[in-house]
Amino acid sequence: MKKTISLLAAGVVSAASTAGAQSAFDVGVRIAPQYHSYEFKSPVDTKITEFALPVFVLVPVTPRLTFDIGTSFTQAEVSSTRGSAAKSTISGVTDTQIRANYTLGNDFVVFTAGVNLPTGQSTVKPDELAAASLIGNDFLALPISNMGTGFGGTGGIAFARPVGAWSVGAGVSVRHSASYDPVDMGGLANVRYQPGNEYRIRAGVDRGFGTGRFNLGLTYSAFQDDDLGGSAYNTGNRWLAQAGLNNNFGPGMLTFSAWNLYRESGHLFDSTVVGKENIVDGALAYGIQLGSSGVIEPNVESRVWTQTGGAPSSIINTVGLRAQFPLVSGLAAIPSVGYSFGRFGSGATGATTTADLVGMHATLAIRVR
Repeated sequence: MKKTISLLAAGVVSAASTAGAQSAFDVGVRIAPQYHSYEFKSPVDTKITEFALPVFVLVPVTPRLTFDIGTSFTQAEVSSTRGSAAKSTISGVTDTQIRANYTLGNDFVVFTAGVNLPTGQSTVKPDELAAASLIGNDFLALPISNMGTGFGGTGGIAFARPVGAWSVGAGVSVRHSASYDPVDMGGLANVRYQPGNEYRIRAGVDRGFGTGRFNLGLTYSAFQDDDLGGSAYNTGNRWLAQAGLNNNFGPGMLTFSAWNLYRESGHLFDSTVVGKENIVDGALAYGIQLGSSGVIEPNVESRVWTQTGGAPSSIINTVGLRAQFPLVSGLAAIPSVGYSFGRFGSGATGATTTADLVGMHATLAIRVR
């Protein structure tokens, strides 16, 4: 699946959270080193691991204008668990994304402009291809989905305003990326890849619910045809529905979140139809206050992936534990761990494969200001 970063949706959140900022001295920093691994049992016998060190800096220039910059160091590896020495590894700094948000007037209109700087590795060698490809699977909960692409730009506009007890918001954005060579052909002529433009429409509602909040969102992403060496293809447009609810329950805060990603059918270079697919995810967390400012939060999550064409459904269940506690003034740590188990299905009717899978996750997020 094609994965892109939504500059539009984050723009509303960024502007809201920094509306009271006075100067660039109120800089916020987020660092989150994390490790994720998935092991697919027989007959797949494959292990995927990823270490990522994302860094995100938020600079509120004025109460209306903010900038944020994000990048990551990432190392991904795909290896066989059958005792084979075959291994695919890729590592380095990813692309750098810079975004500006400008809030206009009391109706909370937000203009967003962003650029993707190709500081990462957009061209992979043949022995890096497996690692670079598999981290882009939407079904797996890996934080970095690609090491790098071409130069790109995104522009959008969004608004949000109260309507009675509700807050209503909507926005549109467009993303254009320059062409690049995705694979080093080892001395042969590289094949140029030109991604198609992405057009995105998003709408959402939000309101108070007890001591917490309830929200719904819907995003539609349409893609023009990609071009690879003169051949056009399209992996299909996307619909993303999201819902969230939290409220005090007993001594803690109960949080429920869910999303559903539906990909329409697309086509390959030879006009072969690519089947539809759907991923649905639900998560439940319970945060318990520890002392005056600490929180511990056990959580569970389940994700199901279904595809047309006869492939068996895939499922991942995850149990985890998060915590949050202050270190010093303006500095907080948010460690989390998780364990996943389930099954992975692939193939078409008559040649299907199902393999058990397990996964491990560990993150230490550090927030400054």
